[in-house]
Amino acid sequence: MARYYITTAIPYVNAKPHLGHILEFIETDVLVRWLKQNGNEVRFQTGSDENSLKNVLSAQKAGVAVKDFVDTNTKNFQDVYPLYEIAYDDYIRTTESRHKEGVLKLWQSLNPEDIYKKSYKGLYCVGCEAFLKEGDLVNGCCPEHKTKPEIIEEENYFFRLSKYQNQLLELISTDKIKIIPESRKNEVLALLKSGLEDISISRSRERAGGWGIEVPGDPSQIIYVWIDALANYITALNYGSDGPDFKKWWQESNEIWHIIGKGISRFHAVYWPAILLSAGIKTPDHIFVHGYLTTEGEKISKSLGNVIDPVEAAREYGVEPLRYFLTHEISAYDDGDFSTKRFWERYNSDLAGGIGNLLSRVTTLGELLGKPINLVKTEEAIKALTVDNTERFSNSMKVAHFNEALDILWELVRFSDKYVADHKVWETIKIDQEKAEIELANLVYVLAHIGWNLKPFMPETGEKILKSLGLDNNGVDFLINFPNQIVSLKKAEGLFPRHG
Repeated sequence: MARYYITTAIPYVNAKPHLGHILEFIETDVLVRWLKQNGNEVRFQTGSDENSLKNVLSAQKAGVAVKDFVDTNTKNFQDVYPLYEIAYDDYIRTTESRHKEGVLKLWQSLNPEDIYKKSYKGLYCVGCEAFLKEGDLVNGCCPEHKTKPEIIEEENYFFRLSKYQNQLLELISTDKIKIIPESRKNEVLALLKSGLEDISISRSRERAGGWGIEVPGDPSQIIYVWIDALANYITALNYGSDGPDFKKWWQESNEIWHIIGKGISRFHAVYWPAILLSAGIKTPDHIFVHGYLTTEGEKISKSLGNVIDPVEAAREYGVEPLRYFLTHEISAYDDGDFSTKRFWERYNSDLAGGIGNLLSRVTTLGELLGKPINLVKTEEAIKALTVDNTERFSNSMKVAHFNEALDILWELVRFSDKYVADHKVWETIKIDQEKAEIELANLVYVLAHIGWNLKPFMPETGEKILKSLGLDNNGVDFLINFPNQIVSLKKAEGLFPRHG
């Protein structure tokens, strides 16, 4: 058994959540469930970024006190987790005292030689909460948010990021910090090789609207939100008070994973490791950078005004079908487009006509057989095929390649459909019950693996499949133990009624 600490990015709460947020939460939940299902000890950490300038400006625009504004939107985020069956272990708000205590400790733990103060003038994107270079802009706008940056001039504290360029290159090129997928790793390496400049790590109190955490010893300055927000990964573990969780989950975990969107890879793969190196804290092991959920080819985002409301989407499409679509249709490694037309096509082909139809056929045949099925009779060739499939599925899961893992799993769905047709099991039942029992044992064996491996993606559906097969033992050793059981099948209720 290994120990894993898995985190999502913490989103700004300047508006309600959208389906793009849900994609990341689901991907993280799938990885966590799979690791736990395989006997590992896992902590799933998430939360909300409440100290950003974006929140201040949005609250002012709404005519609401900043605290009331972030309280309302944080609750909106917290409400969607259970709706989408996302089972996190801890939720941190960056307005909590444990967070503030940890951020102050982190600042004071930075190598004093790495911090200096100077005046600065630059192009600032509020959406990114970062200064941009002229070369970063597209038609004079931030490529991420499609807005023109402001020209800001003020005196701030700076961090000697440039000092850590070679160390970061070594860590990332040798996979001591493993960035997944390889394309994102190459982007970060290209950034590092182009040369790093020192970064501003504070903002004037005036520009921050008096909101955020003060720089220790200098109340005129507020700690930059990207120092503040990134620190959540350790402040949630009570780093500030030397709590036991920090030792257990950060210092002693076998693997630390950050799951993030591609727009914030620079902050997580460059800024954050450099800050940790300066403070003498171990760096994360894996950074999984997923693409964006798009609609009509555009990133779904609050600032672009093309959001898909997750509560309405759950009502219209169903939570488990959405979990499936977002992890199968949308590439884990690239951008993927959401459309109602494509959703229902995938639903009808893979769910209603795929796994749902297969379970109905097999349980109907089992009821027609009219006697118990001893799974010990499963043929060795079927076992070998299924074990090979699960091994390939697991290899994809280890690198968070979720859509590939589901592609592999659905090979078993198609195999089983073909097996029923080729063997004409309904006819075998009439003429040779012994042979029919073996054929149904083969099908139950394969379906059990499908149900088990589907559970991280579709928890309720996976459970229904196993229960419909009469298999209730869902412990860590399920795949080892279930083939010794004898089951009696009754026709299962339809999992997914056909749409349209």
